[in-house]
Order: sequence, then C-alpha cells, then structure tokens
Amino acid sequence: MTAWEHGDRAAMWRALTPRARATFSEAAFASSYRGADRVAGVQAVRAGAVGSEHGGSASVRVALDLRDFGTLRGTIALALSGSGEEAGVDWRPALRLPGLRDGESVRRRAGRAPLRGEILAADGSRLDATALGASVAGTAGPAPTGLERVYDERLAGHPSAQLRFGRRVVMRTSAVAGRSVHTTLRPGLMRAASAALGGKLGGVAVVRPRDGAVQALAGLAVSAPQPPGSTFKIITVSAALEHRLATPSTRYPPATSATLSGVKLGNADGERCGGTLTQAFVESCNSVFAPLGAKVGAERLVQTARAFGFGEDPVVPAAKPSTISPASSLRDDLAVGAAAIGQDRDLATPLQMATVGATIALGGRRARPRIVTSEPVVRRRVISARTARQVRSMMLDVVRSGTGTAAAIAGVQVAGKTGTAELRPNSKDPKDADAWFVAFAPARHPKVAVAVMLVGAGFGGTAAAPIARLVLAAALDSG
Repeated sequence: MTAWEHGDRAAMWRALTPRARATFSEAAFASSYRGADRVAGVQAVRAGAVGSEHGGSASVRVALDLRDFGTLRGTIALALSGSGEEAGVDWRPALRLPGLRDGESVRRRAGRAPLRGEILAADGSRLDATALGASVAGTAGPAPTGLERVYDERLAGHPSAQLRFGRRVVMRTSAVAGRSVHTTLRPGLMRAASAALGGKLGGVAVVRPRDGAVQALAGLAVSAPQPPGSTFKIITVSAALEHRLATPSTRYPPATSATLSGVKLGNADGERCGGTLTQAFVESCNSVFAPLGAKVGAERLVQTARAFGFGEDPVVPAAKPSTISPASSLRDDLAVGAAAIGQDRDLATPLQMATVGATIALGGRRARPRIVTSEPVVRRRVISARTARQVRSMMLDVVRSGTGTAAAIAGVQVAGKTGTAELRPNSKDPKDADAWFVAFAPARHPKVAVAVMLVGAGFGGTAAAPIARLVLAAALDSG
C-alpha cells in the first residue's frame, strides 16, 4: 500500500498476479488510475495496514483527499491468490477507489461556472482599468497570467459538482462564488511613477514601510535585477554598526582608492574622500566601504543581506529574487569588498532596494513585500533600532548635503542613498553604469519608501534622485 500512497504505479503493477498482469498491461493499469484520479481530483492517498487474509481476501482501510469533495473513506477488499512467485493481487478496476463497484465508471458532473472575482486596486477600482494596472493584473483564461494566475482558484471559485460511480452519486459539493482580490496598488501613484520614469529604461518601486504594501511599480521594478551599486552600502554599514566594527564617528584616512588582495578599487571619478564613517557614507566613498566590507567578512555580509531580503522569492507576479554570492564564493577581501559596494555578483530589483530602505525606516524591522491585502503582514527584526537610527541619520545627511541633494523636498525630511553601479569596469562613459536612488520620507514618521533604477544612466545623484523626489512627493501628496 506504500506504493499506492507514493503513486508508484510500476510497483503496484508488479504486485499483481501473473494473470492480472497479462489482462492489464502496465501502461493500461497506470492509465486507468490516472483517469480515475483526475476525475475524482485525488490529491493524496492514505492507507492503513493490510489486514489478515481470510477466504482469499484481505481488507485495507483507505482515505483519499479529493480536491473539491473532501475526503473519500472506505475499505478496499484485495483478492489474493497464488503462492511463491505466482502470489499477488487479482486486480480489477473497481479497486481504484473505495466504494467503486465492478462495471462502474468514475464520472464528475458540474454545474454552471460562477462569476469570476475581480482584481481591485487599493481604491476599489478594477486594477486592469489602466494599462499599468493590467500589466500586473494579467489575464484570465485557460493559461492565466499575473495576479490572475497566482490567485486563479480564489478568483474562479468552483461550480457545484457531483462525483458519480456509474449512476450513483457518492459525493457532492456546493458552488463557491469567485472572490475578488484586493491589491495594495494605488493607480494614481502608479501613473505618477510611470510619468516620472518618463520612458527611460529602468524601474520604480514604492513600498509602505509599516506593512510591506507595494503601492506602485513601474518599468523594470521587479523583473530585471541589476547591480545595486552604492545603495548596497545601506546593508554594509548596517552590518558594520550592528557588529560593533565601527561607529558613525570612526575616522578613515582620505584616499582615492583602496587596495584589496593586491587590486585597487577606486572612488568615482578618482575623488579623494574619507573622514568619519558618516562622511564616507554621505560621499559614497568606496575607499572606505570596500575595506569595511572585508572587515565585516563574507559570512556576516551575506547573512545581513539575506536578512534584508536578498535570496527571497517575492510574492509578486513576475518578480525575480535579488541575489548575492554565497559566502563560500567570496573567497578573498577583494570579492567581499566588491560585494560590499554593490558590485561583484550582487543583483537587485527596485522592489528589493525599496524594501531595504523601508527596513531602515521601520526602525530595523522588515515587513515582507506584499501586493494583496489577504497576504499576512510578516515582520521580522533585521537590525537593532539603535543601528537603524544611526543609518537613518546618515541617509538624512545624504539628502541634506551629500550625493542625494536632488531628492530634497521642501518641508519634508527625506532620507536617501545614491548608487552608481558599474556595468563595465573602469569605464568613464556614464552609459556603462546604472543609476540608483533609495529613499524614504518623512524620515521621522515614514509613510513611503522608494527605489529608482535607471539602466546605463550614470550617476544616481543626478539621474535617479530627481525621479525619486517626484515619486516621493506624489506619494505624500496623495496620502
């Protein structure tokens, strides 16, 4: 009976008597079970121990979990015959399901399909009312896409149905109406994000920090992970502060580059920078952060990145996971240092980096991104509240006086971090670098976190920060 529980039709067939195997080929035997299981909707089989033989028969209690009908329970009487190599089960088709009689077929009769539920935006409108919303909602039909695929069973419901053995109705179920899916997406903010992106190749993601609600996606927000560049320094500095390897006031000598494992890693445009850790973060100083990453070490850096969401499969249609090399692959200081500044093989989506910003905004707790309200709010602590406050202070200085001043909004405290990710090492052409900006606002009582990524657009502070400012302003103006 173990073979039946595991769906091992070949082993089941080998347990038949030679006469039964001659009557039913292995292919016909397996096909017969597949057909009955498909019609009945068998999802799992649980069988008890085979009872003692009595009069050439042995009984076994079975319970089959059926997709729509619940659990079908009963006793299967196995006819046994032969001895030695000739011993086995005298199988017949009635043994496929408990209660099935000789000569009966397994049939299913369904009523009329119920009305399908709708996918709704946060304001209650149909999400597919706009082209942007429709790209997330997807399409229904035999091969649904997007949210229509993810929540197909909920949206479709199911008609009333009867499971019949021959003419007998052995189980029935009532119709279940299709239920609508309520998303967290805001159509107006989706339009604002798309307009701010302005047809550029890139992506924008907007997340509500307190519960991970994804409020807007535009362009390549979830589908094309790119090197996150210096926005990853939010993670690196969090790891360094959390493990007490540095403080915001730790000082570093000014330099134009750092040498790790015999290789120079330079600052953008060969600038000379250093000073306190806060100053190095504000100026996005690679000559400080690459060695700092090496000091953090591969294990702790990767562990922190994963706590921030790297490696997680988002519950968002078409969303790709963001990735960092496993610690075992970061074999020297150069590899760890490169990963610490968002290079090496680091890849991230705007959705992931918006969540990184949102984690700092929420005092070091991360709310897993969710796009429908029925998904539970899942929060877990990533870093201490103390570390998060220190990083937030640094991010405020980035917008006040550092590389992210283009994201400043009058009367609003904006915390941010720029990123410029090399696509071709040592190239001076801006087209060989992705521009990034991660931000949240208002910094003390955050309502929204945003990430912007532009492919081949150069410096994050000049290309991505202005777009982030427009999206932040739109999010705050509309609630």
